[in-house]
Amino acid sequence: MELPENRYGEDKSVSPRILVAYATRAGSTAEVADAIGKKLAQKGAGVDVKPLKNVQTLNGYQAVVLGSAIRRGAILPELTAFVKTYKDELGKIPTAYFIVCMIAREDTEKNRKTADSYIDPLRAEVVPVDAGIFAGKLDYSKLSFIETIIIKYIIGTPEDDLRDWQKINDWAENLSPKLLNINKEK
Repeated sequence: MELPENRYGEDKSVSPRILVAYATRAGSTAEVADAIGKKLAQKGAGVDVKPLKNVQTLNGYQAVVLGSAIRRGAILPELTAFVKTYKDELGKIPTAYFIVCMIAREDTEKNRKTADSYIDPLRAEVVPVDAGIFAGKLDYSKLSFIETIIIKYIIGTPEDDLRDWQKINDWAENLSPKLLNINKEK
């Protein structure tokens, strides 16, 4: 699967620059990351949206937004490794997290607490200025045979796109001042 990489606010003089990097398995998180990047660019930032595996440095970024799909009740391992690797740099600039998970499809207190707990390993490394939790898209054609059997027949989760684009855009809009107006330099 080809993962999207986009740049918004291409003028090199646009400041600040924000990195929106993501880990995904089926592509839903990449689409959410792109929507967040577009909204942040509309608020005046230059934004790079890219898969975590394509991020070589945080130099030149004044803020970072990191996202992951949730699989088997956990953040994808590449995001956890990324946060540990760049912990010192992330601790000096505004950093936010978002997750995309099917448990968020039903907005109950129990589900919110469960979904929020998925972010705890990242919070233990770098405290974010904010964290977003969004329902995802379940497309059996993008899953392995075993994953499809487990999710469809054992867990019983129906195939559906439950992403709430208004909620995603609202979160990004509210996140913008937290990223653009905070200087965590020590």
